[in-house]
Amino acid sequence: MATNMERASLVARGVQIESVTLTQVSMEANLDPQEAIQELRLGQRFRCRYETREAQRDRLFVYVSLLFDASVGLPEPADSPVVDLSATFLATYRIEEAASFPEDALQHFADLNGTYNVWPYWRELVQTFTGRAGLSGIVVPVFKPRVRPVPAQEELALEQHGGPTAPESSAAPG
Repeated sequence: MATNMERASLVARGVQIESVTLTQVSMEANLDPQEAIQELRLGQRFRCRYETREAQRDRLFVYVSLLFDASVGLPEPADSPVVDLSATFLATYRIEEAASFPEDALQHFADLNGTYNVWPYWRELVQTFTGRAGLSGIVVPVFKPRVRPVPAQEELALEQHGGPTAPESSAAPG
């Protein structure tokens, strides 16, 4: 079975990053500058998607949407974050070869390489915005991708056509 990194590397070999742009940002801060800051619970999430465009077949566009929140105390459904920050970055890649890539490889590339390339901009944005909101010293850790097994392209094709996903064993009657 292949890994997400192996699938992403199929695309990584044939692309070159051109730009990273901020396409959306939103922040809400509910801090009282007169109150002492208590211990905060920090959270973040991200989601990636990619697109190709018929008019620009030599480009790959990867959108990385990220969320950061800081809350006081233990997580409770009624608690609202004291800082809530969201942003979307667009990483644009030039496809160096006129190649077609499997769809799952493009998504793994977006998840891994897109996020990796955008992450320094995200870290700077979180540090700057939270500092402006009154929370100095927030540093987002480095991005550490997780390697995980994914079905190989042949396994995906079998699943789509209703074939077996693993070899079946047959036992002779005894």
